[in-house]
Parts: sequence; structure tokens; C-alpha cells
Amino acid sequence: MQPTTAPEARSGMAESDQPTPPTRAEVLLAARRRCDDMQDGPAAREQMKREVLATPAELLGDLLAALTEACPVRTDFPHPISTQSERSHTP
Repeated sequence: MQPTTAPEARSGMAESDQPTPPTRAEVLLAARRRCDDMQDGPAAREQMKREVLATPAELLGDLLAALTEACPVRTDFPHPISTQSERSHTP
């Protein structure tokens, strides 16, 4: 038996330390949650699903990271200010 060299040992460790890539189902679930947060309608949800399904497998990890990072939800934004015509009709 021959001893393992340091570079060989490190290369083996690096491979085992790699996180497993997310599944497409995990990314679709994160996309659905993002749509829920943004109160998206059916058309936007279907578009999100199509885009996730079209994403190459090697980019799923990046997409999952983007979908799960903190994001303001629609209710975090103030309501729009009334228009000039609405203000002119108030007593």
C-alpha cells in the first residue's frame, strides 16, 4: 500500500465537501414561494414555472440562491399616492 500525498488527500476532500446541487423540484418550490410573496397572478406564476424549467441544470443553484434571498414582499411597499384628479375632488 502506498501512502496518499497531501494534494491527493485535498482533492478527495474537496469533492466530498461540494454541496449537492438542488433539484428542479426544490427550485420550483422556491419559485412558488416567491410568487406567493409577491402576490403574483396565474399568468406570472406560469411564466415563472416555464423559466425555471428552461434553466440549465448547472445554473439551478444560482437560481435557488436568488429565489431564497431576502426579498421585500408587496405589502412592504406603501400604497400608491392618489392621483392629482383624485386630490382635486376631495372637500
